[in-house]
Amino acid sequence: MKRLLFLERVKSKFSIRRFLKDHSAVAIVEFAMILPFLMLLTVGSFEVGRYALLMQKLDRITATLADLVARAEALSSDEIDNLFNATNHLAAPFDFDTDGMVVITSIVGREGDEPLIIGQKIKGSLDSYVSQIGELDGEATLPAVFTDEDGQTLADEEALIVTEVFYSFTPYISGGVAGLDSSILSGSLIYRDAFFRPRLSERTTFD
Repeated sequence: MKRLLFLERVKSKFSIRRFLKDHSAVAIVEFAMILPFLMLLTVGSFEVGRYALLMQKLDRITATLADLVARAEALSSDEIDNLFNATNHLAAPFDFDTDGMVVITSIVGREGDEPLIIGQKIKGSLDSYVSQIGELDGEATLPAVFTDEDGQTLADEEALIVTEVFYSFTPYISGGVAGLDSSILSGSLIYRDAFFRPRLSERTTFD
């Protein structure tokens, strides 16, 4: 009987030592611990690339539309519609019809006064967002770089074409993620603009 108890004790000690020395499942445990971080890193890298691609496309839209409008003396409604329809192709694969808005504004300077908005066309709408330049027949608000040392924003009869693009960007992983500020993953508005001088005429007008 004593021999049996002794053998059981030895066997038990041996089993515990073998268990403590067994590292066969360590890799699985370590992988399970770092898996959430790997997933977050992968998805985050994808979102950064998606955001960078969107920024390039919005810059292209603003510059392209402003350049094309600046080449014309007058644009009909059909020509404006064609330009607006091109934004869908330039923005692909992003859904510009749903999440985007573009504003084309024609401005002319006035001696001793703020520039006047003589034409404006808008495609799409986003809640609470309007042109930062101003509204049709109103005074134009331009960046300080256009104001000379005498305080004149644009010279008399000097014309300018401005294109503004708004886009409501929402990450695929929007919402709450444990341990992260929700604002990091929430949607944001992207604003881009471009300024061109009319090339073939003194100013550009819209129907």
